[in-house]
Amino acid sequence: MSNVDDRIWITSRVRMIAERKAIRNQNFSYISVTYYSLFTVILSVFSKFYVQSYPMLEEINLSASVVVLVASLVAGGFRFETRANIYRECYLKLQRLQSKALSDEDRLIEYLDILDIYPNHSEKDYYDLIVNHTYWEGKKLKMGDDALVPTSFMWISYIFRHIFYYACVLFLFVAPLIFLAWPLIPGWACK
Repeated sequence: MSNVDDRIWITSRVRMIAERKAIRNQNFSYISVTYYSLFTVILSVFSKFYVQSYPMLEEINLSASVVVLVASLVAGGFRFETRANIYRECYLKLQRLQSKALSDEDRLIEYLDILDIYPNHSEKDYYDLIVNHTYWEGKKLKMGDDALVPTSFMWISYIFRHIFYYACVLFLFVAPLIFLAWPLIPGWACK
């Protein structure tokens, strides 16, 4: 049971990562819904200009408006902010538990009781902790006497997820700009 403190510390840090991701996703959903709403407004205001390059502009704009509406409902349904608050509440309880003067056995029982009331974080959040803590921050991470180091699978998961996430973000924000700018580029505009 000597690794109880390590388990509590690691779990609280992983919950912090999960909270940050939920907040990041919440902010991204707010910004993207606002951005795409602005995009549909620009298409409506300048429809006489864009209809020359996009003959089906009215249909595109109507579809974009519906997509924005549905995306805002779906983003709200994910409840990122609520999830972030739950993770925060959990890691704060874990931090309080760490500072209590308890035996290892009592600490383990209370730790497991806390985990019973809160949803679990994902395995990916655990991978992110190990990669961030050991590689980016250059610190040692241990569970009892065993050192925790990222495996090849953790690295592949970490790299793939980050590349995929930021590529999607880039695409979602650049695509409307290209759509709006395309008719302005001499020789490239659709006739």
